[in-house]
Amino acid sequence: MDWPRLIDTPRLQLRDMRAGDAQDVFDRYASDPAVLRFLGWTRHETVEDTRQRISFDIYRWLKGSAWVWGLTMKAAHPQAGRVFGQIELVPMSFPSDEAHHLRLGYLMAPSHWGQGLMAEAAHAVLDAAFAQPRVWRVDALCDVDNQASAAMLARIGLAREGCMRRGVVHPNVSDEPRDAWVYAVSRDDWRSGHAGNNSGLA
Repeated sequence: MDWPRLIDTPRLQLRDMRAGDAQDVFDRYASDPAVLRFLGWTRHETVEDTRQRISFDIYRWLKGSAWVWGLTMKAAHPQAGRVFGQIELVPMSFPSDEAHHLRLGYLMAPSHWGQGLMAEAAHAVLDAAFAQPRVWRVDALCDVDNQASAAMLARIGLAREGCMRRGVVHPNVSDEPRDAWVYAVSRDDWRSGHAGNNSGLA
């Protein structure tokens, strides 16, 4: 699959992660337990932890095991170019260039919550996903207690398909696997504009 390293939206530029992003990523969200509450990794203790994570994300892109974009504001913004969140697609089968099913993941610094920015980014990434001729399904797993994420997924057009019992491990909440909602959209529904209950952005 030929994935764009830059994706522009009305307010954002999504770009591939870079080694020089480590300090911003550490300061803005990788060391913040509130951001990582419903993720599968724990807070970073040092910037070096963050550098290693970014190196892993860069490797995953090169290997084709995931595609990770950093969220930045566009050029006119005072903090343009500085990463304040990230969004990724992970193939659910291999070889990855033949995968028809991808999984969406994302996180964002609290300083940018409540502005509709993640919905804007996710919508653009889904457009890019379904521009790939082999991709027919994108889904996301959402902890049953993560109401904000569930609302965002529904707002951009993913439908709740059911509950995956004990399907995710979120070590910042519990040592035991937790239940997760499964939200998904098919290529047919996305392209027809009938995804979920509302394919537009609020």
